[in-house]
Amino acid sequence: MKRLAIIAVCFATLAMSSCGVLNSSSNSAAQALGQTCGAAVLGLYQSYKSTGSLSLTSGNNLTNALALATAYTQLSQNKDNSEYRKSFTNGLILSSAGLITNQNSAAFVNALLGTSALGTVNNNSSSSQMSKTTPAVTGLIKTLDR
Repeated sequence: MKRLAIIAVCFATLAMSSCGVLNSSSNSAAQALGQTCGAAVLGLYQSYKSTGSLSLTSGNNLTNALALATAYTQLSQNKDNSEYRKSFTNGLILSSAGLITNQNSAAFVNALLGTSALGTVNNNSSSSQMSKTTPAVTGLIKTLDR
């Protein structure tokens, strides 16, 4: 009987530690996605500020818009997971060079989740599909206007 109790404790410990590892992996993926998104937002913001408008046909802006669309899709799928959102937000803050801060991060994440036009964009999108998302992306970038 004692042996069964020890085995049961070992299995319970193993189960709890494996769940922790999976959760940690998910949080790492969320933070990495947030960092990619933050860098993309920074690039789009700088382009917008330097030209006064945003064109999603140039190479860098197109790449950044695709990264933003990927972040939107993944974040939308995990929007009810508070740990995922927290890790995503931490990554976003880390890589945006002060553009996204603790103070404006929640508003930005909510604005990102509200930009459903990004859900129609992927690597196979045509330039006309990308152009249709320009107003939505511009609006998202304007939420960070200082």
